[in-house]
Amino acid sequence: MLVWSKVISVDEKNFVEERFLSMAQTNAVIKRLSGSQKLQVEVYLENEKEAQRLKKELGGKVNKLEYKNWAKINASSNRPLIKIRDKILITDNSDSKELKKIKIRYPKKIVISIPAALAFGTGDHATTSTCLRMLVDIAKDHQKKKKQWSLCDIGLGTGILPITASLMGAFKVEGFDFDPEAIVIAKRNMVINSIDGINIYEQDLFDWSPKKGRTWDVITANIFANVLNPNLKKIWSLVSENGHLLLSGILKEHHDSILKNAKSNGLPIPELHCKGKWVSFKFNNC
Repeated sequence: MLVWSKVISVDEKNFVEERFLSMAQTNAVIKRLSGSQKLQVEVYLENEKEAQRLKKELGGKVNKLEYKNWAKINASSNRPLIKIRDKILITDNSDSKELKKIKIRYPKKIVISIPAALAFGTGDHATTSTCLRMLVDIAKDHQKKKKQWSLCDIGLGTGILPITASLMGAFKVEGFDFDPEAIVIAKRNMVINSIDGINIYEQDLFDWSPKKGRTWDVITANIFANVLNPNLKKIWSLVSENGHLLLSGILKEHHDSILKNAKSNGLPIPELHCKGKWVSFKFNNC
């Protein structure tokens, strides 16, 4: 395993997001350097040629990733707690004693531990946080109506959306990702958060074919437009009556392509949520 890394300014963050995240580069990590306004970008690669190509194109350096570095990747960065509405607190601390302290300090909150890892979705990126807010609002509505609900997460990454759904009362939860590393990380995060019963499996969305008649009350997909558009009709057909489809991970320049595709496939006009250069959609099947 190799790691390409480069220190950048905060102003360069948008470029990095477009360069890596919009390409579905799940092995890209951006972190703030302690006591500095600088950010460090790291991309983890198996291929030497690809690593050197990044170095030639963008500068930076390439190093061999020693085994001991994996502990650093998954360790807590002591980042501030991430608040989602008035209900959820997300921490990257996975130490059981520290988690207990946080839960005691915030007894009315649901505390979720999502350590930094080589999978997308730790709660702090605009796409994930927006999707979480929409999901929490839906969950609170179901709780108010005392209605059972189910969720399927497409491209689960760290598993943060299925884990949140489960802790917010969803009775049947599942999620899949084409990346086997994401499956390992999501299952690990289930253990950290003392959750079982979520069906997590490896699956390519393009080959996904649920059993006839199978639907979900909520389907979430925090993935990119080039993957969503060819699969949007299929995904929408699996949303239950009065259910919801939450789409995130879409750059503003791809906003029109999603809307045009949605209209041509008979989807209703969605609610739009914009944050920075990212757009999220909520389609209501009612």
